[in-house]
Amino acid sequence: MSTATDDAERTDDAASSPRLETVAPARRPTRLASALAFLAAIAGAWRLGASPLALGVATVGVGVLAVGARLYRGDRRLPGVVVALAGVLVAVGALGLTALAVSQSSGYLRHVPAVTGVLVLGTALVPFQGTGSRGLVTAGTGLLFFAVLVSGVFQSVALGPLLVAATASVVAWDAGEHAVSVGEHLGRRSGTAEVEVAHVAGTVAVGVVGVTAARLSSGVGLSGLSLASLALVLVAVLFFALALHE
Repeated sequence: MSTATDDAERTDDAASSPRLETVAPARRPTRLASALAFLAAIAGAWRLGASPLALGVATVGVGVLAVGARLYRGDRRLPGVVVALAGVLVAVGALGLTALAVSQSSGYLRHVPAVTGVLVLGTALVPFQGTGSRGLVTAGTGLLFFAVLVSGVFQSVALGPLLVAATASVVAWDAGEHAVSVGEHLGRRSGTAEVEVAHVAGTVAVGVVGVTAARLSSGVGLSGLSLASLALVLVAVLFFALALHE
């Protein structure tokens, strides 16, 4: 009889005790590294001569898209889709402004890929579902780097801004990859700000060394080596340095 009573009391205690609920971490790209990646991409496109107005509109478009993605993930799917479509329209407007600001044919090969790369990178870091897309991070920064290469070939950008833009594209790629990786393994709310800042700072340091070396080498006066060729060689060295850093 007492055994049955004890069992009943334990059942009542279990029913009345508060339940511990575990909250799954948000496995999405971390905010800080994502913001640093996006800002680096904006800086790179700006140094290549892209329209500041177009870059501002692109930033607004990505921000609106991020709001739509958040609504969508919060089970408010219809408003999320509507807001996201508005963000896409703003992004298209940024590309239109970029095209209107171009005065030479070579500008289309430089500015349009640069701004498109910024938008693709932003899309990769504000996913509707999943943990972000490394493929889109690579595609977005690849477009930006393509604009750097075209600018070097046409010699339409001075060596200093060209190398800064190249460095910015590398920093954007590395920070975007880091944002996705940390989000996958630790979650967005895991308090990894110091790790993210240290990682991006290391990449920036590598870039500063590369740019400094390029600036010092520009006065050497190598015969038969054009400004564009020198810039491309030094950018390749920068990528190799980044690989060693990783």
